[in-house]
Amino acid sequence: MNFQQRILSREFGLNDTDDLIIDYINLHRKEIMNLSIRKIAEDIYVAPNAVMRFSKKIGYSGFSELKYALNNEDKPEDGDKTLVHQLMEHLPQNIVRTLDTIDESVIKKVSKTLKEADCCIFAGLGDSYPFCEMMKNNLRCFTKKVECEIHIHDMFYCVEHGGSGDVLVVISARGENERLLELTQKAKAKGMKTISITHFNKNPLADMTDLQLFFWGEYRVVNDYNVTDRCGLMVLLRLLSEDFWNTYYRA
Repeated sequence: MNFQQRILSREFGLNDTDDLIIDYINLHRKEIMNLSIRKIAEDIYVAPNAVMRFSKKIGYSGFSELKYALNNEDKPEDGDKTLVHQLMEHLPQNIVRTLDTIDESVIKKVSKTLKEADCCIFAGLGDSYPFCEMMKNNLRCFTKKVECEIHIHDMFYCVEHGGSGDVLVVISARGENERLLELTQKAKAKGMKTISITHFNKNPLADMTDLQLFFWGEYRVVNDYNVTDRCGLMVLLRLLSEDFWNTYYRA
């Protein structure tokens, strides 16, 4: 069943917002692989979750499957399920939703910003710190100057002694830590570019940074212990690292 057939089969369950999304997708079908949930939501003034809901309403596992299915509609399907759907069903939902939210154009802007910076300062607390250290090592492949400290007072030292040509990258699942918000404000006051990497929701950290990358990792506590899933964050950072490396190969 192709995209148009799915729409027809569920026509009476679709609303005005769904119709806006359908019209937009049909109009931009040729560049569907370059579209993101965020881009569509901004262009037609709807909530990002509306695009997710629409994708599932017409039988896809998420927006990622919708994109791949549209791009490969000339290939045979297994009943009502595309091969992509079958693969998506075996992936953790946080990874599927992260793929839904990733905006390739923003990844390219971030990797370009990292390459052009005099120094990249990565900041993250608790469970986010190992991801900062991983990115430090990934950027150093090309002898990039990178700072990554485990203690918050050392992060402040790096920013206070940095310059306007540096960039601060803050990784925070919830984007609400007061000390990281203060650090970001200090970096902006120094004229540094700022980048946030957070769970896909409205948060104060993303609101104040120049560029925002999102993954899907809802805050979760089990028996009073933080067990927030960061699989989506790993996927996002790997894609960012690959694009950063490619900026050197493309040069």
